[in-house]
Amino acid sequence: MTVPSVRPPAQPVALALAALLVVACQSRVPDATPQRVELASGSEEASTLGPGPGRLVPTGTVVDQRVQGLASELSALRSAVVANAQEGRAVRAAIADLTGRYQTLVGTMTARLQVGTTPGNPELVASWNEAQALLGELDRNVGRLSALSTRVAANASTANFLQSAIRSAYRLSGGVDQDHRNLDLLEDDTNRTIVTIERLLNEITDDISRQSATVAAERRTLGSLGLAINSGRMYGVPLSSRIARGAEAASLRPIPAAAQRRPLVTIRFDRPEVAYRQPLYDAVSAALERNPAVQFEVQGVAPARGEPADQARAANEARRQAEGVLRALVEMGMPSDRLSLSAATAREAAVTEVRVFVR
Repeated sequence: MTVPSVRPPAQPVALALAALLVVACQSRVPDATPQRVELASGSEEASTLGPGPGRLVPTGTVVDQRVQGLASELSALRSAVVANAQEGRAVRAAIADLTGRYQTLVGTMTARLQVGTTPGNPELVASWNEAQALLGELDRNVGRLSALSTRVAANASTANFLQSAIRSAYRLSGGVDQDHRNLDLLEDDTNRTIVTIERLLNEITDDISRQSATVAAERRTLGSLGLAINSGRMYGVPLSSRIARGAEAASLRPIPAAAQRRPLVTIRFDRPEVAYRQPLYDAVSAALERNPAVQFEVQGVAPARGEPADQARAANEARRQAEGVLRALVEMGMPSDRLSLSAATAREAAVTEVRVFVR
C-alpha cells in the first residue's frame, strides 16, 4: 500500500512571510519622534573643535536671526581655538626636539670633562656655543608660549561673552520652540568650548612655568660647563642641582649664630694665580648638602695697615677679588639671589683675602 506524502498547510508559511514583510517595512519607516542631533565638534579636545555639518534648524523668526549670528560667532571662536591648540602642539614638539639635542650636547661635554681634556678645547668650545644657541631657541619658544597664552585668554573672554549672549537670547520675543532648542544646542556647545579653552590655558601656563625654570637652571649649567671647559676639567654638578635635591631630601636647619661669622672659606691672594675654584666648589657643595637653604656672603678683606693710600689700593683690590669669587660661584650654578658682596679691613690680614660666610 502506497502512503501518500503529506504536505504542510500553506497558510502558516504565508502568515510568517507576511509578518516578515511587515517588520521589514516598519524598519524603513522613520521614527516620527524628534531626535536630538549631536552637535558637531562635541569633544572637549581642542583638536576636534573644527566646523561640522549644520545642526540648527532654521525657523525664519526674529530670534532665529540672533541664533544664526551667535552660531557664526561660535564657529569663528572654535576655529581660533583649534588654531591655537595646533600652535601649542607645534611649540611643544619644537621644545622637545631642542631639549633632546641640547641634552645630548651637554651629556657629551660633561663626559669629556669628567675624564679630563686640554684647557679651552676648541671642540668643546664649539659644542658649548651650539648648546648656548639651542638654549636661546628654547627661550624663544617659551616666549611663543607666552604670546599663545595671551591669545587663549582672549578666547576665554570671547567664550564667556557668547555664553552670556546666548542666555540673554532666551528672553527675546517673537520666537518658537525650535528657536529655544537651537539655543540649547548653542549653549551646550559653548560650555564645552569653555571647558576646552580652560584646559588649553592651564596646559600652556604649566608649560611656561616649567620651561622657564628649566631654561634658568640650564643657563647656570652652561656657566659651570664654560668654567670647566676653560680649565679642562669638571668641578662637579652645578650647585643649583644640589639646592634642588637638598630641598627635597633634607629638612631645613637653622645656622648656629656662632657659625655665621666663621668663614666657610678663606682665600688668600698671596701670589698672582691662586687655584681656589675647586676647594671653593667643594666647601660650598658641602654646606648645601647640610642645609640647602643657606645663603653666602662674599667679603673682600684688605689689611688695615700702611698709609691711607696703600689701604685704599688694597681695599679696591680686595673688592675686585671678591667680585671674581662671586662670579665663579655664579658660574658654578649658585643662584645670584643667594649671594651678597661686602668689604672689610682686618689687622690680622697680611695680604688681601676673600672670605666666604654662610648666612
